[in-house]
Amino acid sequence: MRKFMALFRRELASVFWSPLGYVTVAVFMSATGWTFLQAVQAQVGGSLQLEALLAISILVWLPVLITVICMRLFAEEKRSGTIETLLTTSVGDGTVVLAKYCGAMFFVLVGLGGAMASLPMLVYLAPNIEAVDVAALLGGGAMLVLVAMCCTAIGVLVSLLTRNQIVAAICCFWAICVPLMVKPLLATVPFVRQEVLDRLSVEQHVLQYTGGILQVPPVVLYLTVTVLMLFTAVRVLESRRWI
Repeated sequence: MRKFMALFRRELASVFWSPLGYVTVAVFMSATGWTFLQAVQAQVGGSLQLEALLAISILVWLPVLITVICMRLFAEEKRSGTIETLLTTSVGDGTVVLAKYCGAMFFVLVGLGGAMASLPMLVYLAPNIEAVDVAALLGGGAMLVLVAMCCTAIGVLVSLLTRNQIVAAICCFWAICVPLMVKPLLATVPFVRQEVLDRLSVEQHVLQYTGGILQVPPVVLYLTVTVLMLFTAVRVLESRRWI
């Protein structure tokens, strides 16, 4: 546990002791807030609740946030050569991967928390807007956290496969966006049923949890993919010891 905490603190320090972390969070919150306000204006009198609009606005920019934090996780270690020093210590490969993953997730959760706070701020600044449905806000937030866990695990694996941060950023962004675009991509296939599209749609999962429809399959899906990606990342890191 001490080795894990040491690596975890090291990962947090590398982010929060540099302007990159603060700039990334500020840009993410600004972009999310702007998208949310535009959606609110466009949905005046519409059927979607404010909580759903906020959740979708966050989902739009979530890949950018995760890409920025994940592209440097292992790519920077490889570029600087510190990955070799890290692998020659007594720290296990699973501990290294988990510490970097948790450090990235902590950063992502900070961004998500700040973005979610934009709805209470809007209601406070505009008293004529309907009150916040706390249950809907928490439901949408919980599903966004699950999606972020899954996407961050994908980003960890992609960063482990290259030493160039630009290549890692491009591949990471594409790998994260593919699951988010499953529904529009499969919608072009004539024999795919709508039920299948809804079960695979990340947007639909977020809207369901925001609307109070709590289903187990999406939770199992995202947790399974998260564990699978981290397990694969550990195996890839282990293979470097024998190269």
